[in-house]
Amino acid sequence: MPDSTDDSPKKLEPVGEGDWIVNEGDSIALIAYQSGLFSDTIWNDPANAALKEAREDPEVLLPGDKVTVMAIRPKEVRCATGKRHVFRRKGVPVKVTVMVEDEDGEPFADKPYELAVGERTYAGKTDAQGRIEQPVAPDSKEGTLQVWLDEPGYLSPVEYTVHLGKLYPIGGVAGVQQRLRNLGLYDGAADGAPSPETEAAVRAFQARHGLAETGTIDDATRGKLEDVHRT
Repeated sequence: MPDSTDDSPKKLEPVGEGDWIVNEGDSIALIAYQSGLFSDTIWNDPANAALKEAREDPEVLLPGDKVTVMAIRPKEVRCATGKRHVFRRKGVPVKVTVMVEDEDGEPFADKPYELAVGERTYAGKTDAQGRIEQPVAPDSKEGTLQVWLDEPGYLSPVEYTVHLGKLYPIGGVAGVQQRLRNLGLYDGAADGAPSPETEAAVRAFQARHGLAETGTIDDATRGKLEDVHRT
């Protein structure tokens, strides 16, 4: 019997025709930041239409994808002399969203947190849905999140490593594994290899959200996983 998590009919391959070869962790926001362009300018370029159709989300690219990055077009702005003028670059910073929930998917609301990214540390509280939304630099790769839960049975603070700009498309097993791991249902590597651990995590997710508990990564499971992970 074939492994129920085998998604070989939907095996992902790099797409696009541009000169920028996507590396692990790259996103359109990061590419725009490094090339001096706006994210929308790159994402909506007709030369990237095939990439946009295949990936749908500018922050979820596959290593090996090819992106067309056009030359910068200078823009002139008239300003009065003798005065100070401030220009803010669109798309900088970018927003990171983290959900803090228990094993049943119930949110930890109004909990203090600190997120350390590079040399910066950001502090705040989770919202009513247990959500943290924090603007960070587009080239950020990793952060350390501490949340003071102050709940029975939990450490306080709880510490997580947050991987930024490192999400594979959900059409492949690796993308499913990453999202299940982010939801606290999977502890293994996001290597795209079907495994009993992956199947168990899929079953746990299906049980949590009222889906048929098959352990199979079917379209209904992918769709629900994408919705839950994006929320």
